[in-house]
Amino acid sequence: MSREDRAKQFAPFDALKGLQMALRKKEYEHECDVKNNKTFKIQQKPKVDES
Repeated sequence: MSREDRAKQFAPFDALKGLQMALRKKEYEHECDVKNNKTFKIQQKPKVDES
């Protein structure tokens, strides 16, 4: 086996094609939302008086 053929065995492999691009897109969208203050704030449940 040639040295080049052996090197191909260790080449990067993308098992889930498109996943990295989808993650980058979501990260970009989130960053844009944060910069434009379009993020959703978590609302706390109102406290219930148990007395």
